[in-house]
Amino acid sequence: MNGPSKRHARALFAVVLVLAAGAVASSYATAETNVARAHGSLDDAGNPGETGVAAPETRPPDYRDPGANGSLTTGAVDQWSGGAASGADGRTLVDPAEHDPENLTVVGTQGFYASDERAELVAFDRDGDVAYYDDTYRVYFDVDPVEGADYTVEFLASKHLDGAACANVSTERCTYNVFKRVNLTTGEEREVYGEVTPRIYSARWHDVDRINDTHVAVADILRDSVRVVNTTTDETVWEWNASAHFDPDVGGAEGDWTHINDVEVTPDGRFMVSVRNMDRVVFVEPGEGVDANWTLGAEDDYSVLYEQHNPDYIPPEHGGPAITVADSENSRVLEYQRVDPETGNVTTAEDGEWVRSWGWRDSRLQWPRDADRLPSGNTLVVDTHGDRIAEVTPDGSVNWSLTVGMPYDVERLGTGDESSGGDSMRSIRNARGTTEAGSGSRSGVGVPIVQPASDDGDSGAVPPAGRITHPDRTVVETAWVTLKELTPSIAVNGLLYAAPSWVRFTDLAFGAVALLTALGWAGSELYWSRYAPLDRARAALRSVRLR
Repeated sequence: MNGPSKRHARALFAVVLVLAAGAVASSYATAETNVARAHGSLDDAGNPGETGVAAPETRPPDYRDPGANGSLTTGAVDQWSGGAASGADGRTLVDPAEHDPENLTVVGTQGFYASDERAELVAFDRDGDVAYYDDTYRVYFDVDPVEGADYTVEFLASKHLDGAACANVSTERCTYNVFKRVNLTTGEEREVYGEVTPRIYSARWHDVDRINDTHVAVADILRDSVRVVNTTTDETVWEWNASAHFDPDVGGAEGDWTHINDVEVTPDGRFMVSVRNMDRVVFVEPGEGVDANWTLGAEDDYSVLYEQHNPDYIPPEHGGPAITVADSENSRVLEYQRVDPETGNVTTAEDGEWVRSWGWRDSRLQWPRDADRLPSGNTLVVDTHGDRIAEVTPDGSVNWSLTVGMPYDVERLGTGDESSGGDSMRSIRNARGTTEAGSGSRSGVGVPIVQPASDDGDSGAVPPAGRITHPDRTVVETAWVTLKELTPSIAVNGLLYAAPSWVRFTDLAFGAVALLTALGWAGSELYWSRYAPLDRARAALRSVRLR
């Protein structure tokens, strides 16, 4: 390569390297505004501006008010106090004079390990103002509303112990899993059930589901089981173990075989269980075992599910049976409807099958882990590695989102537990045109469905069943979504899990470009240098010929 060509190549290397490195640096600089407050803890004054919640990207609609659904106000919210009161222990408490319970969204965050940033239990109102904040525990997982108690939630959290505190489980380090009830206005807490388990990782429970006043169902990751515990006696009164159904040669490695991360008691008394490492959701009938005809997914069939989280059951009275689920490693949110294979009609019969009825992703969505169908017809999504909570309309438009550091579970108070108050997407489609805004809610609340824009721009349409929607169809959006589909998600999510909290998928991509460019430039310079192996070989060959 002659001199001018080398200069051009060097210039190209430099431009690509600067642009790629600049993109990562810009992401870091932008994140600094949020990371200082979005992943930290309260400051010495207890200012909730230092919590894990950043300003909302758009103002959320009031799901009780149809007018608000059609008139969203965009813009950042700069006020962080939100009328919240401070508890004696430094926690931020809800001021009921300022915050209606129906306007609160509660999030449990997992925290980060590489940067050792705190996990948080935080509630914010429709304007993004922090109404409640606590960071007592090392990690927060499941959050559930308490029926009949407007400002009260139950949450699952863990703290890490060592030494003498682990004596009963005979390990040097251990985990205390605790299921607690807290009043968000007073800060009053009551431990419902707690248990010390050996080890830390792959030993922490992710979900507990209340059955009645005295019993809860525990998704026990360590024991690879689902248990029913009497919280008044701490006695396990029933247990289903995955070993009764699954071959030990499938699933994960020893110590984290099934990774049962979710359990939900269905209205008919069955247990819907997320067996993450088997890529499937099963229905367990007490005394009968797994109902194979109702199983959603199969081992390594990633076209259906890929290491999913938090499946929610939509009952027949809301257009089900249907399941909303965070298809985590596929970076998408899905709904599956139970239908008759012959007629395509919704069915509860044993010979029914699960058919994908809705899906959503956008370029930011990375490792989603919760998706709750709201009475409005929208879906409230946890985007764990996208560091946000997003409310998505049926057509896939994000009409509101909030930056939150590594969230795990979310609940909108006043909408029912998880997806119990929302309709299936088929029900929403069938109801279009019944009112000016479209009804479709069978809950009796009378909440009109949000009217999104369809693919062709017409108002009120929902995409066809099974389509994965991503409404911002720019070239850039499509390119990022395509790149995600081509990239091994396990590797990407592993890197994001260990990376500093501000790093996202785009930063990994630009970082890889910068690294490859630097290596390519270095290799080219070596090739061009007089010490290059090829040059030495040519010189040796010429000397042989001269002889």
